[in-house]
Amino acid sequence: MTTNRPKSRRHEGQWLALDEDSLLYSIGDVLYTGVSLNNADIVARKVVAPLIESARKSCSEQRATVHFGGDLFDVRVKPALGGRDGSLVALQACYVPVGERFPTRPLLAVWEWEEPSLNSGELLPRHWWGEEAPRFYGVEAPNADWHGGTTGRDPYRFLDNVLTGDSRLAITAFMQDLHDAEIDKPLIMFMEQWHVATRARRGIRAVGRRKSSRYYAGFAANVSLGRVNQAMSGPLMRQIGALAAIVTDPLIVVDAVHESVVVTSDDFTRLDVPVPANSSLRAMVHMDHIEDVLDLIRYSANHPGKRSLPVRGSLKTRSGGRLDVLVHAVGTNNKARTKTKFVMCRLEAARTEADNRTSA
Repeated sequence: MTTNRPKSRRHEGQWLALDEDSLLYSIGDVLYTGVSLNNADIVARKVVAPLIESARKSCSEQRATVHFGGDLFDVRVKPALGGRDGSLVALQACYVPVGERFPTRPLLAVWEWEEPSLNSGELLPRHWWGEEAPRFYGVEAPNADWHGGTTGRDPYRFLDNVLTGDSRLAITAFMQDLHDAEIDKPLIMFMEQWHVATRARRGIRAVGRRKSSRYYAGFAANVSLGRVNQAMSGPLMRQIGALAAIVTDPLIVVDAVHESVVVTSDDFTRLDVPVPANSSLRAMVHMDHIEDVLDLIRYSANHPGKRSLPVRGSLKTRSGGRLDVLVHAVGTNNKARTKTKFVMCRLEAARTEADNRTSA
């Protein structure tokens, strides 16, 4: 494919990624923040845009050969559908001169989740993937004939396992921003992940929207690790990443609304304290201390950024024993708000009476 293209065809042979409203997020390796398709070249605007509209309406792939400016172009538009009910979440589009091959289409991982209502008794969000998400993350699909649907996974535990380093803790900032966002306002976050099958580190960019009071949807695409490192993180992300780097005590992030453990730091694994399948904090803390711990978390959620005295907690170990810790908590926030959903907790080893006698 020729590289000396006229300006009117500068995006020839490059895949465009757009959201459900046809806002543009990337052309090839060039990233956008949800802008008009007018940022694409004139050929894309004239020959691709009509098929994008057809794909939006039909939620099915569109292919056509289109005449423009004395040339013939093959055009392809692929919708990316959600696993919840097959609704449109994103689109990918490309055009090439007739007779030339389309470049490999990048994978796009569509994700959706719905938070449980407060009266449902459920702790975990419901989690759906689009068809390409398992290949994108390098994990097995729920079954051999799977083309999108419920993942059967705890989204908190999944993200905790596939994200790397600071991204594991900073994801709570993205969750909080989604939770607080205006309906249908796009939000973007860069992060680093392990591709589970290959154990390769890869950069990803997630675009998400709050669709209703409890339902969120979006898509993720691969970007270079250099773009992740260059991306401007919000102050909360920088704050959390710095804390994760300098604090050697184990950290956990708790969803204060549903009392779920969202993320654990790398140092948490040395405690030999399992996070239960339903992520319930109540299942991790001994009944003698759980109400004190939850009172602290609720206070921190209602007073983000404010320091408070730690409380003693006794965690249940894998062997059935108890591990005494002091729980320090702070509500995370990166904008002016009176309360937050996520609370970061530092778990400090509690001194026993024997320790006190030894140091005396």
